[in-house]
Amino acid sequence: VVFAFLPGAWPNPLPQGPLESEGSLLRLWAAAAEVDAACHRGDVAAFDAVVTPAHRERLQRQLAAVDRSLDAEALRSFSLDRDRAYSEQLVQPLLAGEVRGQRAVVAVQRAKKDGAQLLAFVWDGHVWRLDGSYHEAAVRTPANARAAVADAVGSRQR
Repeated sequence: VVFAFLPGAWPNPLPQGPLESEGSLLRLWAAAAEVDAACHRGDVAAFDAVVTPAHRERLQRQLAAVDRSLDAEALRSFSLDRDRAYSEQLVQPLLAGEVRGQRAVVAVQRAKKDGAQLLAFVWDGHVWRLDGSYHEAAVRTPANARAAVADAVGSRQR
């Protein structure tokens, strides 16, 4: 049976504005856990299904700089580095988060307390896709984090 009345793409399930709900953060954590699982399995197709093309291209460029390709072996090596586990990062204290349009960005305190880790996600109409993760050493307070998140949520250039 085909349900023609169902939308091809569902609206963003997270409320717009500051990300304050534990339920919203849990949805992003689940998306991050999917990326971690794909890396752990070395499953390139599953990885592609849960990250944005832009994120994949950035990783490919970084790996090409050291003569590696984004393949099963590279993904498995990512999963061995606990500092790279996206879901592990999202269990750190939340400094700030914001949802704007189809984009959500969170800043969490790094485990080593050397700044914040910003994680960006994009809602594609069906799933949250990881769009990037980067360290902001200068971000150490909620006020700094809110400013960094506001910049990142409005930008697709990261």
